[in-house]
Amino acid sequence: MYFELNEVQQTIRETARDFAQNYLLPRVDEIETANLFPQDLINMMAEMGFIGLSYPEKYGGLDLGYLCEAIAIEEIAKVSPSAAKMLTVCYLPLDAIHLFGTEAQKQKYLPKGISGRNVGSLAFTEAGTGSDPKQLTTVAKKVGDRYVINGVKRFISNAAHEGAIVIVARDEGADTCTAYIVPKFCKGYSISTPWDKVGLHGSHVYDVFLDDVEVGEEAVLGNYGNGFNLLIGTTTYGKLAFSAVFTGAMEGAYDLTVKYINEKMHRGKSIGKFPTVQYKVAQIASNTMSAQMMLYKAAAEADTIKDDLRKVQAIAALVKGYIADLATSTITMCVNAHASYGVTAEYQVERFMRDAIIFPNIEGSADVQRLIAGGYILRNSDNLL
Repeated sequence: MYFELNEVQQTIRETARDFAQNYLLPRVDEIETANLFPQDLINMMAEMGFIGLSYPEKYGGLDLGYLCEAIAIEEIAKVSPSAAKMLTVCYLPLDAIHLFGTEAQKQKYLPKGISGRNVGSLAFTEAGTGSDPKQLTTVAKKVGDRYVINGVKRFISNAAHEGAIVIVARDEGADTCTAYIVPKFCKGYSISTPWDKVGLHGSHVYDVFLDDVEVGEEAVLGNYGNGFNLLIGTTTYGKLAFSAVFTGAMEGAYDLTVKYINEKMHRGKSIGKFPTVQYKVAQIASNTMSAQMMLYKAAAEADTIKDDLRKVQAIAALVKGYIADLATSTITMCVNAHASYGVTAEYQVERFMRDAIIFPNIEGSADVQRLIAGGYILRNSDNLL
């Protein structure tokens, strides 16, 4: 499949590239040093429409689809995977509400999230599980016409920003779970200090403590007991968005590598004259191109397949597992192509490697994604190709 971007998609690419080069790049060192993502950049991403790319116009979105979303994330990640990850996490609670919410919930939460006035979060992961709802220790108990939630969530992005958090809690006395929309910093909500991470600086993750947090029936998102299916549906599109982060990071590291090789001299000539260097660059380029083409195909299919969420889930899982591992190994190749300079902060490529270390474990481990995709392929005559 050959992808030639249409006029709208090309405009999105140029707009995202302009933001990344002219507004984000000058702030990268600030983000890395302060380990804090500036609120004004979040506001700017919202104002430029990046948060609302795939959501309906009636809620303030642009209704341009997942391919446009992937293109924008990709361009931003070329400069800062941390900024792209911050943007991607904004989508998760919005996707959950858009896919499973009532019209009242959509009207209440989507416009604020798309405009950047609120920054949402999605909370399923705990210390003991990242994918098994039966292992959840956060429990919601029905008390009269209220639900009382107690527990601790782990590695929750954007938890310190004002907005809504979608919390998945186990139903008391059952193996099922339910999702609830909870306002952050309500009574009983508190967070830890941010986890100290090797990469993705500025995009913090926290433990979220829920101590007798009370919500009403209007906070239930989707059907009661359907929290795991909601999680699967929501993270389907989250996997595509994160795959765009990984792809953009590969492209950013690739650009730095080509620049270094062309400028690094040996006896008056660029080291690019050496066959071994040419071989490495070709391998990096082929890996990066394959990731980009796979991402675009998957995002285009997500835009067109409307009646088979399981198929889209399998496609997204296949792509996420592949690109996450490929990005980690390819960016390491980029660092090695810089020789001893690759690990120095001055040459920037080391930042991409630090960010990439976690890629195989964001939004579901790469190995689990292959199990999801492989299981679908073997159960269906459609082999996804």
